[in-house]
Amino acid sequence: MGKDVSILLIDDSDVDNFINKAIISKEENVSTITTLTSGTDALNHLNSIIDEPENYPDVIFLDIKMPRMNGFEFLDEYIKLPESLINHCTLYILSSSLDSIDSNKGKEYPIVKKHLTKPLAHHQIAKLLPEV
Repeated sequence: MGKDVSILLIDDSDVDNFINKAIISKEENVSTITTLTSGTDALNHLNSIIDEPENYPDVIFLDIKMPRMNGFEFLDEYIKLPESLINHCTLYILSSSLDSIDSNKGKEYPIVKKHLTKPLAHHQIAKLLPEV
């Protein structure tokens, strides 16, 4: 048996976070699901664990359309974090936006693995998680 997977959900919608957490929690190998409602809170969280690699999330699901700091602004700051943290995480954009501009902008960030459309229930979660 491999390592359990830690997930970070970043979405300003408490409802989306609640639903996505419920969907993800059905996966056997998921140990931790952290939900944060802003890009700023997420950056503060990640900065607080920089020296604790065992606490890095394995997967980040990032909403794009959020107040104060949108997903792209988060990504601009996220890529400044230490490579050890960035390389540890698989990052997905999870957005209700079907706008090709958003999708194409997401592709400008090499750290974004894929742009997923909400709801998360439409996706096979096990295929999005790292192999354990």
